[in-house]
Amino acid sequence: MNAAAGVVRRLPAATRFVSPIWIVLVAVIVVAALMSDRFLSPYNVVTVLQQGVITGIVALGMTIVLIGGQFDLSTGAVVMMAAVMALLLDPSDPSGVAMAFILPILAGAAIGTVNGFAVYGAGANSIVATIGMQFLVIGGVLAVVSGQHVRADDISAVFSGFALARPLGVPLPVFLFAVLVAALAVVMSSTVFGRHVYAIGGDIEAARRAGVRVVRTGIATFAISGALAALSGVIIAALVGHVDPTAIGRYEFPALTAAVLGGTSLTGGIGRPADTAAAILVIAVITNVMTILDYQYPVQLLVQGIVLTGAVAFYSWQRAGG
Repeated sequence: MNAAAGVVRRLPAATRFVSPIWIVLVAVIVVAALMSDRFLSPYNVVTVLQQGVITGIVALGMTIVLIGGQFDLSTGAVVMMAAVMALLLDPSDPSGVAMAFILPILAGAAIGTVNGFAVYGAGANSIVATIGMQFLVIGGVLAVVSGQHVRADDISAVFSGFALARPLGVPLPVFLFAVLVAALAVVMSSTVFGRHVYAIGGDIEAARRAGVRVVRTGIATFAISGALAALSGVIIAALVGHVDPTAIGRYEFPALTAAVLGGTSLTGGIGRPADTAAAILVIAVITNVMTILDYQYPVQLLVQGIVLTGAVAFYSWQRAGG
């Protein structure tokens, strides 16, 4: 028991201080405010917050999987599947609205569970397994809808309000994202499950020898990732009311970018959901101010690439003891 406690409580040093990504966030906000007097307007601040929500929720799930030392590249397909599924369930009455919320998220969690079993139960490579699942989900959805746009005939105000409601002037999904960040921060820092995930990502064999239930814990990380990706899909469906299944579903790499920018290690054992949230805001601020200043999309990609490369180099230097 003591050995197990030693493993699961051995959180990485990077989780015990304020991550540099928060300093970067403050810096980019200051620079953005200096570059444009429109940046800090209430409308624009709300816009910045809203821009990062969809990718941010996916990135939170991606972060949990990465901390466990694995990858989930099926999340983009799950987002697309959930959006299509929510609209096909016809959220035009109270019972339909409930199903449009619940069933896609359960389906996402189920897909994640299958991914987790393949990786942790059967020993499959997580990149190969989740890319395979991505193709399976995309192919299945496109076959069901024949590659056509999906539109609900009469969306209930309750369903659309989930994405469009603005309590205190802030979109409801922004509040939801904040709640998810806070909840996952507590789970990962203050629960046995969180400590087990860090232990698995740090040294899976040592964790197994110390009594950590590796398979069950690992499957749970993928189930969380799938459920959160599906939640993002439901938000998209509620926001726009129609979905082109061939045009959405490319959220896995932006989410991975945010997780890495936030300091999550690609080799596992290091990362924090709150830092991923800060990274999402950094990306949103940079994109927003460049849009205000009318920079073209290629320039935006270039700047984001420079920021990401610099962050990866910094974290690598830091972990090497620099």
